[in-house]
Amino acid sequence: MKTQMMQFRVNEEEKKLIEKCAKDAGMEVADYIRVSLLMEMVMRGEVQAIKIIGQRIGMKAMDALSRRLKESPAS
Repeated sequence: MKTQMMQFRVNEEEKKLIEKCAKDAGMEVADYIRVSLLMEMVMRGEVQAIKIIGQRIGMKAMDALSRRLKESPAS
C-alpha cells in the first residue's frame, strides 16, 4: 500500500512530455514516473528496485522494464 507522497516541480514542456510518454506506455503518470525511476535504478544494478517493480507495481511495469532493457545497448 502506498502511504508516502513525493512532490516535485517540472516546467510546462517537461510536464507535457511526461504525460505523452505515460500515455504512449498505457500508464498513469504516477505509475510511469515510479517505473521510470525504478528502471533507472535497475539499469545501475540496484537489485531491490527490480524486486519492488515485480512485487508492488505489477506486470505492466515488468513489461515496460523488459521493453526498455531490450532497447538499451549492452554495457
